[in-house]
Amino acid sequence: MQTSQSAVSRHILGLEEQIAVRVFDRSRTGVRLNEAGSRLYDGVSGGLETIERAIEEAGAVSDEDHVVVSCSHDAWQLVFMPRLHDLRTGFDGYSLVRFSPCAGDPGAIPPGQDADLVFTWDGRGAGPDSLALGEAVGPVCSPEYAARNSAILDRSVGEWGGLTLLDSPVPERRWASWEDWFEVAGRPDGPPRMLELDSYGEVLRAAAAGQGITLGWRYWIERHVEAGVLVPLQSGWVELGNLYHGRLTEKGRRRPLARDCLAFMVRSIQE
Repeated sequence: MQTSQSAVSRHILGLEEQIAVRVFDRSRTGVRLNEAGSRLYDGVSGGLETIERAIEEAGAVSDEDHVVVSCSHDAWQLVFMPRLHDLRTGFDGYSLVRFSPCAGDPGAIPPGQDADLVFTWDGRGAGPDSLALGEAVGPVCSPEYAARNSAILDRSVGEWGGLTLLDSPVPERRWASWEDWFEVAGRPDGPPRMLELDSYGEVLRAAAAGQGITLGWRYWIERHVEAGVLVPLQSGWVELGNLYHGRLTEKGRRRPLARDCLAFMVRSIQE
Protein backbone atom coordinates (compact mmCIF):
# COMPACT_ATOMS: atom_id res chain seq x y z
CA MET A 1 0.00 0.00 0.00
CA GLN A 2 1.59 3.30 -1.13
CA THR A 3 0.83 5.28 2.04
CA SER A 4 3.42 7.05 4.18
CA GLN A 5 3.73 6.47 7.92
CA SER A 6 2.82 10.08 8.61
CA ALA A 7 -0.40 9.74 6.56
CA VAL A 8 -1.34 6.58 8.46
CA SER A 9 -0.69 8.37 11.76
CA ARG A 10 -2.93 11.27 10.71
CA HIS A 11 -5.74 8.85 9.77
CA ILE A 12 -5.46 7.08 13.15
CA LEU A 13 -5.54 10.38 15.05
CA GLY A 14 -8.54 11.47 12.99
CA LEU A 15 -10.33 8.21 13.81
CA GLU A 16 -9.63 8.58 17.53
CA GLU A 17 -10.95 12.16 17.47
CA GLN A 18 -14.08 11.10 15.60
CA ILE A 19 -15.01 8.27 17.99
CA ALA A 20 -13.56 10.03 21.07
CA VAL A 21 -11.67 6.90 22.12
CA ARG A 22 -7.95 6.08 22.05
CA VAL A 23 -7.37 2.81 20.20
CA PHE A 24 -3.57 2.67 20.45
CA ASP A 25 -1.20 2.85 23.41
CA ARG A 26 1.85 4.87 22.43
CA SER A 27 5.28 4.68 24.08
CA ARG A 28 8.92 5.22 23.22
CA THR A 29 9.13 1.57 22.14
CA GLY A 30 6.27 1.90 19.62
CA VAL A 31 2.48 1.69 19.40
CA ARG A 32 0.11 -1.20 19.93
CA LEU A 33 -3.62 -1.77 20.03
CA ASN A 34 -5.17 -1.32 23.44
CA GLU A 35 -8.33 -3.11 24.63
CA ALA A 36 -10.66 -0.58 22.96
CA GLY A 37 -8.68 -0.86 19.74
CA SER A 38 -8.88 -4.66 19.81
CA ARG A 39 -12.64 -4.55 20.23
CA LEU A 40 -12.94 -2.04 17.39
CA TYR A 41 -10.74 -4.24 15.18
CA ASP A 42 -12.82 -7.34 15.90
CA GLY A 43 -16.08 -5.49 15.27
CA VAL A 44 -14.93 -3.90 12.01
CA SER A 45 -13.44 -7.17 10.78
CA GLY A 46 -16.68 -9.00 11.52
CA GLY A 47 -18.67 -6.26 9.80
CA LEU A 48 -16.51 -6.42 6.68
CA GLU A 49 -16.92 -10.19 6.54
CA THR A 50 -20.72 -9.78 6.79
CA ILE A 51 -20.68 -7.22 3.96
CA GLU A 52 -18.52 -9.50 1.83
CA ARG A 53 -20.91 -12.44 2.36
CA ALA A 54 -23.90 -10.20 1.55
CA ILE A 55 -22.26 -9.08 -1.71
CA GLU A 56 -21.58 -12.68 -2.66
CA GLU A 57 -25.16 -13.69 -1.86
CA ALA A 58 -26.56 -10.72 -3.77
CA GLY A 59 -24.45 -11.63 -6.77
CA ALA A 60 -25.88 -15.13 -6.71
CA VAL A 61 -29.44 -13.81 -7.05
CA SER A 62 -30.44 -13.06 -10.63
CA ASP A 63 -32.68 -10.14 -11.61
CA GLU A 64 -35.38 -12.65 -12.51
CA ASP A 65 -35.59 -13.72 -8.85
CA HIS A 66 -36.46 -10.21 -7.63
CA VAL A 67 -39.98 -8.89 -7.12
CA VAL A 68 -39.97 -5.48 -8.80
CA VAL A 69 -42.38 -2.86 -7.42
CA SER A 70 -43.26 0.14 -9.58
CA CYS A 71 -44.64 3.34 -8.03
CA SER A 72 -44.27 7.10 -8.34
CA HIS A 73 -41.35 8.92 -6.73
CA ASP A 74 -43.75 10.58 -4.31
CA ALA A 75 -45.28 7.24 -3.31
CA TRP A 76 -41.80 5.76 -2.79
CA GLN A 77 -40.68 8.63 -0.54
CA LEU A 78 -43.91 9.11 1.42
CA VAL A 79 -45.59 5.69 1.56
CA PHE A 80 -43.07 2.91 1.03
CA MET A 81 -39.68 4.14 2.20
CA PRO A 82 -40.97 4.93 5.73
CA ARG A 83 -42.27 1.34 5.92
CA LEU A 84 -39.12 -0.46 4.80
CA HIS A 85 -38.45 -1.51 8.39
CA ASP A 86 -41.82 -3.29 8.47
CA LEU A 87 -41.01 -5.00 5.19
CA ARG A 88 -37.50 -5.91 6.32
CA THR A 89 -38.61 -7.44 9.63
CA GLY A 90 -41.98 -8.88 8.67
CA PHE A 91 -41.70 -10.21 5.13
CA ASP A 92 -39.59 -13.31 4.55
CA GLY A 93 -38.84 -12.37 0.95
CA TYR A 94 -37.64 -8.84 1.74
CA SER A 95 -34.18 -9.41 0.25
CA LEU A 96 -35.82 -10.17 -3.10
CA VAL A 97 -37.97 -7.01 -3.23
CA ARG A 98 -36.74 -4.13 -5.38
CA PHE A 99 -38.52 -0.78 -5.82
CA SER A 100 -38.47 1.00 -9.16
CA PRO A 101 -39.80 4.56 -8.68
CA CYS A 102 -40.86 6.38 -11.84
CA ALA A 103 -41.78 9.94 -12.78
CA GLY A 104 -45.49 10.51 -12.24
CA ASP A 105 -48.13 7.90 -11.50
CA PRO A 106 -47.20 4.67 -13.33
CA GLY A 107 -50.75 3.75 -14.42
CA ALA A 108 -50.38 1.15 -17.13
CA ILE A 109 -46.96 -0.52 -17.25
CA PRO A 110 -44.88 1.04 -20.04
CA PRO A 111 -43.50 -1.43 -22.62
CA GLY A 112 -40.20 -2.89 -21.50
CA GLN A 113 -40.70 -2.14 -17.80
CA ASP A 114 -40.14 -5.38 -15.91
CA ALA A 115 -42.44 -4.89 -12.90
CA ASP A 116 -44.34 -7.48 -10.86
CA LEU A 117 -46.39 -5.02 -8.77
CA VAL A 118 -47.71 -1.58 -9.63
CA PHE A 119 -49.10 0.97 -7.16
CA THR A 120 -51.23 3.54 -8.95
CA TRP A 121 -54.28 5.78 -8.75
CA ASP A 122 -55.32 4.41 -12.13
CA GLY A 123 -58.15 1.92 -11.59
CA ARG A 124 -58.21 0.70 -15.16
CA GLY A 125 -57.32 -2.96 -15.32
CA ALA A 126 -58.00 -3.55 -11.64
CA GLY A 127 -59.44 -6.98 -10.98
CA PRO A 128 -59.17 -10.01 -8.70
CA ASP A 129 -55.39 -9.62 -8.62
CA SER A 130 -55.68 -6.09 -7.21
CA LEU A 131 -55.94 -4.69 -3.71
CA ALA A 132 -57.30 -1.20 -3.13
CA LEU A 133 -56.76 1.32 -0.35
CA GLY A 134 -59.59 3.74 0.29
CA GLU A 135 -58.59 7.39 0.24
CA ALA A 136 -59.26 9.51 3.31
CA VAL A 137 -58.25 13.17 3.04
CA GLY A 138 -58.18 16.30 5.15
CA PRO A 139 -56.46 19.71 5.24
CA VAL A 140 -53.14 19.91 7.10
CA CYS A 141 -50.53 22.57 7.74
CA SER A 142 -47.57 23.26 10.00
CA PRO A 143 -48.21 24.03 13.69
CA GLU A 144 -46.74 27.51 13.09
CA TYR A 145 -49.12 28.25 10.21
CA ALA A 146 -52.06 26.99 12.27
CA ALA A 147 -51.10 29.22 15.20
CA ARG A 148 -50.53 32.23 12.95
CA ASN A 149 -53.97 31.84 11.35
CA SER A 150 -55.90 30.39 14.28
CA ALA A 151 -58.48 33.20 14.24
CA ILE A 152 -59.53 32.16 10.71
CA LEU A 153 -59.00 28.41 11.00
CA ASP A 154 -61.25 28.22 14.06
CA ARG A 155 -64.13 29.44 11.91
CA SER A 156 -66.01 27.62 9.17
CA VAL A 157 -64.40 26.80 5.82
CA GLY A 158 -66.53 29.55 4.31
CA GLU A 159 -64.16 32.10 5.92
CA TRP A 160 -60.95 30.57 4.58
CA GLY A 161 -60.84 32.89 1.59
CA GLY A 162 -57.69 34.73 2.65
CA LEU A 163 -55.59 31.61 3.28
CA THR A 164 -53.02 30.00 0.96
CA LEU A 165 -53.88 26.52 -0.34
CA LEU A 166 -51.08 24.35 -1.74
CA ASP A 167 -51.61 21.96 -4.63
CA SER A 168 -49.72 20.02 -7.30
CA PRO A 169 -51.17 19.86 -10.84
CA VAL A 170 -51.08 16.33 -12.22
CA PRO A 171 -52.71 15.51 -15.60
CA GLU A 172 -55.62 13.07 -15.41
CA ARG A 173 -55.17 12.56 -11.69
CA ARG A 174 -57.64 10.30 -9.98
CA TRP A 175 -57.10 11.27 -6.36
CA ALA A 176 -59.07 13.91 -4.49
CA SER A 177 -58.70 17.59 -5.28
CA TRP A 178 -59.51 20.68 -3.26
CA GLU A 179 -62.72 20.94 -5.29
CA ASP A 180 -63.72 17.44 -4.13
CA TRP A 181 -63.08 18.38 -0.50
CA PHE A 182 -64.97 21.69 -0.83
CA GLU A 183 -68.01 19.74 -2.03
CA VAL A 184 -68.09 17.95 1.33
CA ALA A 185 -66.73 20.53 3.78
CA GLY A 186 -68.07 23.74 2.22
CA ARG A 187 -66.55 26.35 -0.06
CA PRO A 188 -64.77 29.58 0.95
CA ASP A 189 -66.84 32.68 0.31
CA GLY A 190 -63.88 34.38 -1.33
CA PRO A 191 -61.34 32.72 -3.64
CA PRO A 192 -58.36 31.35 -1.66
CA ARG A 193 -54.82 31.95 -2.83
CA MET A 194 -53.72 28.81 -4.72
CA LEU A 195 -50.01 27.97 -4.89
CA GLU A 196 -49.23 25.16 -7.32
CA LEU A 197 -45.97 23.21 -7.06
CA ASP A 198 -44.47 20.54 -9.29
CA SER A 199 -45.03 17.48 -7.08
CA TYR A 200 -46.87 16.38 -3.97
CA GLY A 201 -43.55 15.96 -2.20
CA GLU A 202 -42.79 19.65 -2.81
CA VAL A 203 -46.28 20.53 -1.59
CA LEU A 204 -45.66 18.75 1.71
CA ARG A 205 -42.29 20.41 2.15
CA ALA A 206 -43.91 23.81 1.56
CA ALA A 207 -46.67 23.00 4.06
CA ALA A 208 -44.11 21.89 6.67
CA ALA A 209 -42.26 25.18 6.08
CA GLY A 210 -45.40 27.15 6.95
CA GLN A 211 -46.24 28.28 3.41
CA GLY A 212 -49.90 27.24 3.45
CA ILE A 213 -52.43 24.41 3.77
CA THR A 214 -52.42 21.24 1.72
CA LEU A 215 -54.93 18.46 1.27
CA GLY A 216 -53.35 15.42 2.87
CA TRP A 217 -54.06 11.78 2.16
CA ARG A 218 -53.94 9.90 5.45
CA TYR A 219 -51.58 7.10 4.36
CA TRP A 220 -49.14 9.55 2.77
CA ILE A 221 -48.81 12.05 5.63
CA GLU A 222 -49.49 10.05 8.80
CA ARG A 223 -45.76 10.00 9.70
CA HIS A 224 -45.66 13.81 9.35
CA VAL A 225 -48.67 14.08 11.66
CA GLU A 226 -47.23 11.63 14.21
CA ALA A 227 -43.99 13.63 14.28
CA GLY A 228 -45.88 16.91 14.74
CA VAL A 229 -44.52 18.35 11.48
CA LEU A 230 -48.08 18.75 10.18
CA VAL A 231 -51.34 19.11 12.10
CA PRO A 232 -54.83 18.19 10.84
CA LEU A 233 -57.45 20.92 10.56
CA GLN A 234 -61.21 20.70 10.88
CA SER A 235 -62.73 17.40 12.05
CA GLY A 236 -60.79 14.31 11.03
CA TRP A 237 -60.55 12.62 7.66
CA VAL A 238 -63.14 12.56 4.88
CA GLU A 239 -63.70 9.44 2.76
CA LEU A 240 -64.25 10.49 -0.86
CA GLY A 241 -64.37 7.11 -2.56
CA ASN A 242 -61.06 7.37 -4.43
CA LEU A 243 -58.91 4.24 -4.43
CA TYR A 244 -55.16 3.67 -4.55
CA HIS A 245 -54.56 0.37 -6.33
CA GLY A 246 -51.84 -2.19 -5.83
CA ARG A 247 -52.04 -4.69 -8.63
CA LEU A 248 -50.10 -7.58 -10.06
CA THR A 249 -48.84 -7.40 -13.61
CA GLU A 250 -49.11 -10.37 -15.95
CA LYS A 251 -45.62 -11.38 -14.87
CA GLY A 252 -46.46 -10.91 -11.17
CA ARG A 253 -49.55 -13.13 -11.38
CA ARG A 254 -47.28 -16.09 -12.13
CA ARG A 255 -45.20 -15.53 -8.98
CA PRO A 256 -46.51 -16.49 -5.51
CA LEU A 257 -43.85 -14.28 -3.89
CA ALA A 258 -45.22 -11.23 -5.74
CA ARG A 259 -48.74 -12.01 -4.54
CA ASP A 260 -47.54 -12.41 -0.92
CA CYS A 261 -45.54 -9.18 -1.19
CA LEU A 262 -48.58 -7.23 -2.39
CA ALA A 263 -50.75 -8.53 0.46
CA PHE A 264 -48.07 -7.73 3.06
CA MET A 265 -47.45 -4.20 1.76
CA VAL A 266 -51.15 -3.31 1.78
CA ARG A 267 -51.52 -4.65 5.33
CA SER A 268 -48.49 -2.60 6.39
CA ILE A 269 -49.98 0.59 4.95
CA GLN A 270 -53.39 0.02 6.54
CA GLU A 271 -52.07 -0.73 10.04
